[in-house]
Amino acid sequence: MKASLLKYICCPNCGGDLTIKEISLSNEDKVIEGFLQCLNCSLSYPICKGMPYLIVKDKTWQLTVKEAQGWVSLWRKKGMYDNPTLEDSFRLPYVGGIWTDVARMFDLALQEMDLKGGECILDLGAGQGWASRYFAEKGCTVMAVDIVDCEWYGLGRSWAIMDYAGVYFEPIIADGEKLPFPPETFDFVFLCGTLHHFRKFEKVLKEIKKVLKPGGRIIAAGEPSISIFSKEKDIQAMLEETKEGITERRPKVFQYWWAFKKAGFKDIQIDTFETYKASPEQIYTWIIAVRQNFFRLVRPWYKPMVWVFLSSVLFLPPRLAAMLILWINGGNLFIRARI
Repeated sequence: MKASLLKYICCPNCGGDLTIKEISLSNEDKVIEGFLQCLNCSLSYPICKGMPYLIVKDKTWQLTVKEAQGWVSLWRKKGMYDNPTLEDSFRLPYVGGIWTDVARMFDLALQEMDLKGGECILDLGAGQGWASRYFAEKGCTVMAVDIVDCEWYGLGRSWAIMDYAGVYFEPIIADGEKLPFPPETFDFVFLCGTLHHFRKFEKVLKEIKKVLKPGGRIIAAGEPSISIFSKEKDIQAMLEETKEGITERRPKVFQYWWAFKKAGFKDIQIDTFETYKASPEQIYTWIIAVRQNFFRLVRPWYKPMVWVFLSSVLFLPPRLAAMLILWINGGNLFIRARI
């Protein structure tokens, strides 16, 4: 971390100012090993391998540690540590395969943010810091926050990404439910497939609202949601992440919307890739595809009713029709809101 980070961070326990109390290893303008101490409550936080660990070791964090260990366990079972390589990290999210949806959602986020340079951005649930890299390339000040410090697939990989891209951002190990930033710090808070990993994302959204500047925006891309006819517990039981102790929520669309509303956000917009800035023709084509999928899934005696209802939606104004079908069907969500 750079010493200049001090003006952007605070104690996650009390919100007090932090100071670099002890430096055991530094490199030019960066602190590699050392400690931060709160000037108010006197709690100290280690700096390891250039990353400040701004965490309060309470019961909540103990659960988070288990979740971080669950991610590493899952990656090991998938064989990701057998022959790890840096090359994909340098190209993320544009590596194809399972990253295809992530890449196109990220492109929508960049379009929506329309960065000019100079913006202050929190990349929450940053993973390896791949999104922070692109924000930094556009001249933004970026804080990358995650709970996993793994040097191959966690935030520890961010140093290699920064060296490759020739940019700098601040990797920080912290809890989204206790963000270590003063109020009104960020222009944007960006999450990519992150929000549904929190047990109670209403609390996280309140934290995000607190650290956003007036008029600041949250962009949550790639958030999974399920149909109103599905049960979240049934979906969770089938997920391999859940078996590793990883929080894997599968809310309905209205649950996301209500959480944002309760947290105090306004101008809440929810789309999928297919409906974002889509023409009426594109929206109606998407609805027909959803109708056909529903028709295959529902029980025979429901088919006539479902067909009539989903067909009648085609006579509604396109944006209204898209919102109605999305709330019923669910999907991979692209959420935007402001304070």
